[in-house]
Amino acid sequence: MPLEEPRRPKILVVDDNVANVELLEAYLSAAGYQVEKAYDGEEALETAAREVPDLVLLDIMMPKLDGYQVCQRLKGGESTRFVPVVMITALKELEDKIRAIETGADDFLTKPFNRHELLTRVKSLLRIKGLHDEVEAYNRLLEEKVAERTAELQMALEELRELDQMKSNFLATLSHELRTPLTPIKGYVQAMLSEALGTLSPGQRKGLGIVSQSVDRLHGLIEDLLAFVKMDQGEISLDRQAFPIDSLIRDKLNKAMAKAQEKEITLKSELPPDLPLVLADPDEIGRALSLLLDNAVKFTPSGGSVTVTAIVRSPMSKVRSQEDGASELVSDDHGLRTTDYGPFVEISVHDTGIGIPPDKLGRIFERFFQVDSSATREHGGVGIGLAIVKQIVEAHGSNVEVKSQEGVGSTFSFRLPLAPP
Repeated sequence: MPLEEPRRPKILVVDDNVANVELLEAYLSAAGYQVEKAYDGEEALETAAREVPDLVLLDIMMPKLDGYQVCQRLKGGESTRFVPVVMITALKELEDKIRAIETGADDFLTKPFNRHELLTRVKSLLRIKGLHDEVEAYNRLLEEKVAERTAELQMALEELRELDQMKSNFLATLSHELRTPLTPIKGYVQAMLSEALGTLSPGQRKGLGIVSQSVDRLHGLIEDLLAFVKMDQGEISLDRQAFPIDSLIRDKLNKAMAKAQEKEITLKSELPPDLPLVLADPDEIGRALSLLLDNAVKFTPSGGSVTVTAIVRSPMSKVRSQEDGASELVSDDHGLRTTDYGPFVEISVHDTGIGIPPDKLGRIFERFFQVDSSATREHGGVGIGLAIVKQIVEAHGSNVEVKSQEGVGSTFSFRLPLAPP
C-alpha cells in the first residue's frame, strides 16, 4: 500500500500588487507550500472563510479593506482566530508596526523582503501553529472522552437512584408484611402472659417471657425500618409542641431497663430539678432517645454504665473540650442551629462501652454502615439506628455531636430549644 503524502501547509497571500503576489507564490511554492491568492481585503476574507489557511501573508496598504481591518476580522473569527498573520508592508514607522501588532498580527516583514527571512518566519509560525493544532485536537479528544464518561456516570447515577428507590420500596413492603403477622403474635403472647387464656406454669411463663422479649425486639426493628423508609423518602413531618424532656427521658430509660439488666449494665440519668419545657416533636425525639439508648447498651460490656444527662445552656456558654486520645465528630448542619436562637437543653447519652475507632467515626451516621462489618461480629442490628437519629435531630434544626475513645466510651449529644414562656 503506497504511503500517504504528508499534507502541505496552505498559505494565503493577500496583496493588491500582482507582481508581489507572484513573487511570494514563487518563493513559497518552491519551498513546498500550497498557495492561495487574494488581491483585496474582501476577497481575502471570503477565501479564508471558504477554507481556513494555515498562515496568511497580508499586505497593509490595500483598497476597500486595508490589512489592519482584515487582520482584525480574521482574529475575531471563530475558525480563523488562531491562524498566524504576517503583515507585509513598505511602511517603516514604529507606529505602523505597533498598530499591526495591536490588531493581532503575529509578525511583520518590511518590503523589500529577503527570501530567506520570509521562509524562516513562515516556517517558525507554521511550527507554532502545528503545535497549537495538536493541542486543540487533544483537547477535542479529551472533551469527547469527558462527555462520554459524563454520560456513563449519569447513566450509572440514574441506575443507582432506581436501585435506591427499589430498596426503599422493598423495605417499606417488607416492614408492612412483617408487621401484619407480628401484631396478633404479640397480642396472644401478652394475653397468655396475663393468664387470660389459662394458668401458666413457671416454666411456661419463663418461656413466654423470652418470646415476648424477642417479639418486642422484632417489633422495634420493624418500626425502625418503617421510620427509616419514611425519612429516606422525605416523608418526615414534625408535630412540634412544648413538653417536659425529663419525663420523656425517664420513660425511655424505663423501657430500656430490661435489656440493660440482662447485660448487667447500670442505666441512670442525671437531670437537674425544674428542667424547663422544650419545643420539639415528642414522638420523634423519643424515637431518637430510644435508638441512642439501645446503641449505648448494645456496645457497652457487662458491668458498664449508660448515663443520660440534660443541661440547660445559653448559646455562649457552650464550651467544647476534648480529652486526650478522644475523637470528636460534629455532623453536618441541615437547617437552623438551635444555638442561634436562645437558650437550649443539651441532651447527652454517655456510655462506658468499647468506643469508636477514629477511622470509622466519620461514617457512623451512614445508612447500613456497621463499625464491625465482619461475618463474626458480635453486635446485632442492621445499621440504620444512628442514621435515623441524625435525620430526626437535623429535622429539628439541630445536629448530633459525638465524642468517642476506644476502650473508654462514647457520648452522643444534641440540642433542643426551650419552649416559649
